[in-house]
Amino acid sequence: MTRLSQRKTKLQFTTEAEVRYRGKLRAVVVEVQDGFTASVRLAGTRQRFEFSWHGLHDWAAELHARRERERRKAERLARKKVA
Repeated sequence: MTRLSQRKTKLQFTTEAEVRYRGKLRAVVVEVQDGFTASVRLAGTRQRFEFSWHGLHDWAAELHARRERERRKAERLARKKVA
């Protein structure tokens, strides 16, 4: 099986998401450096923010857990108001 870390071409995804930066709407671009890291930038800019796939997973899991806690808390408060 070919390992992702042995890529010879640059892997880049341009997303549908747009962010306003310096007065212009710019697409969000994700570039994969190797099997462990990637970077995100805005189209037409040079500034990149690097992240690891492990860190992205941890952040997403934390965000999901926080939303679940907020949802359960809202349900508890709604039940108390009804009762």
